[in-house]
Amino acid sequence: MYEDQTGFLAALGMIPLLFFIGVYCYFSFCQMRMAQKIGLNDCAWWAWIPIVGLFLLFKMASKPWWWFFLCLVPLVNIVVFAVLWYEAAKACGVAPFWGILVLVPVLNFVALAVMAFSGTPARPAPPYQTPQPRQPANV
Repeated sequence: MYEDQTGFLAALGMIPLLFFIGVYCYFSFCQMRMAQKIGLNDCAWWAWIPIVGLFLLFKMASKPWWWFFLCLVPLVNIVVFAVLWYEAAKACGVAPFWGILVLVPVLNFVALAVMAFSGTPARPAPPYQTPQPRQPANV
């Protein structure tokens, strides 16, 4: 009378998993494109690694790495993420309010697409200073 429906339930459980994998790939791809647009080509692949992608956001917003600890504090993290995305939007050459819209569910899909794929020129990344070789002391 009762048929085994484990296969059906397992297939039904895969739908949310595939949805979340698709959303993760979309967000990672948009963040990677934003980093390339700013000129951070050497570390744009960081967007695909879960926690390291946050440090890429720090680089895009020109903020120090220790802001990570501010992201761990409840309520402070909302302000920190607002500042980070605001600065990242300015770096991408779009209106800064697009960065704030990243914090709003559903609108974040549109905001990320505008920041990543809009044709506006971004500000160039600060030039990397190569360390100068030390001169031997004349003894």
